[in-house]
Amino acid sequence: MIDITQKTVGGVEMTALRFGTDKFDIPVHLMQKEREACILVTDEDIVSFPWNGVTKDKDGQYLLLDKCNLEDIWTLSTTNRERALDLVRKTALGIKKGGKKFADLSTGIFPLYRIYIKDKKDILILPEDAASILAVSLVRSDMDACSKDLTKKDTEVGYTLILEMAELLYFASSGRFPYKDEEVRRSGYNEIPLEFYTPLLDEKTSSFITSTLSMKERNQRKISGNNGPEKSIGWFIDSTESLTWNLKNRTEEEKEIEAKNTEDNEEFKKLWKEKSRKAKTRKFWAEKGAVIAVTVLIVGFVSYFVGNWLYQTFRPPVTRDLSQSEIIEHMYSCQNNLNATELDEGFKGDVAQFNEVLNLYVTSTTRKAYEYIDAITSAESWIEEGKPSLVKDTWVYGVIPISITETEENHFVAKTEWYTPFAFDDEAEEAYGEEAGFSRTFIYEVTQEFDFEWNKRGWWVCTKNEITDYNLLSVEYTPYLENTI
Repeated sequence: MIDITQKTVGGVEMTALRFGTDKFDIPVHLMQKEREACILVTDEDIVSFPWNGVTKDKDGQYLLLDKCNLEDIWTLSTTNRERALDLVRKTALGIKKGGKKFADLSTGIFPLYRIYIKDKKDILILPEDAASILAVSLVRSDMDACSKDLTKKDTEVGYTLILEMAELLYFASSGRFPYKDEEVRRSGYNEIPLEFYTPLLDEKTSSFITSTLSMKERNQRKISGNNGPEKSIGWFIDSTESLTWNLKNRTEEEKEIEAKNTEDNEEFKKLWKEKSRKAKTRKFWAEKGAVIAVTVLIVGFVSYFVGNWLYQTFRPPVTRDLSQSEIIEHMYSCQNNLNATELDEGFKGDVAQFNEVLNLYVTSTTRKAYEYIDAITSAESWIEEGKPSLVKDTWVYGVIPISITETEENHFVAKTEWYTPFAFDDEAEEAYGEEAGFSRTFIYEVTQEFDFEWNKRGWWVCTKNEITDYNLLSVEYTPYLENTI
């Protein structure tokens, strides 16, 4: 991140933001125009604050400001945590005051290297020209931390700043940004609930942060309307005016201890494990290039479902005459047969492995059409045949049901073995790398739980299902057939 220090230039002591070595060349166009002023937001007013050019010495180059006590925005989660709500509101006020020209949200995010905390109570925001000088020297990881890690898919343009301000409050409370981790981004952008973090944030404030982060697009549009994000941020300022903030400052060490306590919580581990599994699955398909094929298939599905909406909505599901356990058995049968259509009809797409089966079906169908080979070998048949060698670049996939038990009224727990070509988490992926000439198969013991209720129209409906646990049993490497290598 940006180093903040003090430099004496021409006998005057100034605050300096280090942005590069003395050999780093600043693009000429950044220094040719008249300097814009920073925005300083205090308890009393919003005023201009000058920056004084750049200087350099043997240790690096520096952007100069009038001498002041300056800290970066990352201290919101530590030494400036007790005033986080006030400081984030002042950030929103400063951006709103600066307007569209000052904000320049070409990336959809107001980059964090533009925001600083002055005297532990005020907010200093760098103008675009000064910030550009810092930005050109940032390494990729720092640039991502200041902008990319804050992005969230399916966010309306006018809502981006509101979302970012809520993310800063989440960060101040938890010590992590909600969408920074790949496990969160690849598993649907569902952040870790704030109740996992201690001490607990005020309930009203916590609820506001959560609802703002999870706001549906239609509601985002209602809030932002046709306004740009620098105007829509007024909604955040108004909505947070009555909130309270009950968290205290902490050291970096205390922050790390609290984070470890959170991550050692069994419920947290369970949630993170499932997010990791989903993330690894999606990463696998992205890397294998199935995304394009899936898009084509989804377009076809959308056209089909729109044209037959009433019929699909009101007709009985294929599972209407089955008992609860038979519905679960049918689901696993569809999974093994890559029958995404019946899986969707029986569970209306609301089943943990639906996207996985859909991806496999598309991959299998596409390769059959263009390469005349079946890319997916059924785990059941592969085991029955003694686990023979496979055609090059093909995989084993399938589920072997072990038990289906009703543990409570209308609540069922299924134990299964899954054979998949991808790992559910990074540890397994790193421990068992791919080997040339072999097809890799991960074998997991998977626990999946289901809730059912009796539909008024006369059949059982699965109202909830989720994978609650998985354990890696083994990893097998099956050689490709010699004439296909």
